[in-house]
Amino acid sequence: MNQKEQIENQQHKNLSSILEYPFDFQRYIEEQLREIDDLDERRFMKRIMVEGLGSMIRQTERKYQELENRIYRETAVPASAYGIVFTIIKKEHYDPANDTLYPVCPMDFNPKVCGEELSTEEYQYIGTVFLQADRQTCREFEARGTYAGVMLVEGEEAPATIHIRKAERYRHGVTDLYRMFLDNHIRWETVNTGYLDKFYDIFVSRKGMPEGAFPGDIKICFGEYGEMVQKDMMPLWNIERLSFSGRSFMMPCTDGISYEHELLLENTGYEDGYLVRMNDDILGIRHEEGKIIIKSLKETYGSWEAVRIIQKKAVRSLDYNAPFLSNRKKDSFVRGYAGQFPGMLLTEAELYRKIEELDIADYIEIKGYRIEESGKGFPEEEGMDWFAGNSLFPMEGRRILLLNFAEKEKGNYLNDSMVCFAVSHLQAQIGEYRCIGALV
Repeated sequence: MNQKEQIENQQHKNLSSILEYPFDFQRYIEEQLREIDDLDERRFMKRIMVEGLGSMIRQTERKYQELENRIYRETAVPASAYGIVFTIIKKEHYDPANDTLYPVCPMDFNPKVCGEELSTEEYQYIGTVFLQADRQTCREFEARGTYAGVMLVEGEEAPATIHIRKAERYRHGVTDLYRMFLDNHIRWETVNTGYLDKFYDIFVSRKGMPEGAFPGDIKICFGEYGEMVQKDMMPLWNIERLSFSGRSFMMPCTDGISYEHELLLENTGYEDGYLVRMNDDILGIRHEEGKIIIKSLKETYGSWEAVRIIQKKAVRSLDYNAPFLSNRKKDSFVRGYAGQFPGMLLTEAELYRKIEELDIADYIEIKGYRIEESGKGFPEEEGMDWFAGNSLFPMEGRRILLLNFAEKEKGNYLNDSMVCFAVSHLQAQIGEYRCIGALV
């Protein structure tokens, strides 16, 4: 039985639960009419009741059925259509013909725009670097903050003070994506931002620079981090930005004020996930099988934005050598069965299953866990769902679920990022503990 047949079967079984109780209105009316002795009056009442009230009852039942169908169509959106993949490349190696991977921030291709957007009155943006190091080393690199350099200004060498800051534009891209998931009522799954957190913007202090001068060649001394710093890198992901407009597929809503526009997906890569960006013209978004329905006050629209999350296997173009980091999960019977019962008790086997289905097996493996009653000695660290805000229940009062992982390849700079990803993924599902991961 395919997914569509399962949904229709479930709809049939649950129809009676939508009505308050099963009731044969037609039979009830006929029985009551028998109580009328006068035949002319009975005929008159039958015409009124059957054709009038009966029609209204049938219309009400039809509306209930349509509502039920809409609900089932909405909830049938597969989570597998929204897997996110990241990688990194040299900018010069970007392949625009690759239709599976796109820049996280298109601005990266325009240094002038980057300079205008990122520079301040005090600091001039001069570039972005990627630090190929573990999370702890990245924190130390960032905490140091300033580095010495030498720059050419109007043909002469001059000392320069170099400042670094985390490249927030990539994190903003993920935050924006998270909001789109919420606006489209699609469940968010923690994405693996292991690469994004290792990008840093480089700035030079304007102090002492002639008015209007732009620094030429700059040599920066990164000290012990020098061999880890990679220049001219950029992150890619499997998300394509789209713009669409339309004057068809418009249907007035029953309120007589707004309209419903249909964005049909049958010929656009149906296995992919689509998200529509909310704007001032859009009142609501809902997903149904093969289409997205957008409610708006506008009868026609233009240049609305959406994204396509591409689910076919990411293609490695020439010199796309870095590993792919993904939040896709391994398919299994147990996972599919458990997905039908999200309220299942978290057993040890279930905990291990949730970790082992993640795309981290090349880097780490779960070795064990223990429960700590007190959080003392376990400082809070930022996870990969930093944008989701504080939980309803504060972390301070929770017991600690300490997860121990072993490295598959000792010293791989992505190992602790994989731990952070696994812990962040679990934390989003486990409310009674504060989850912490450690490499042992």
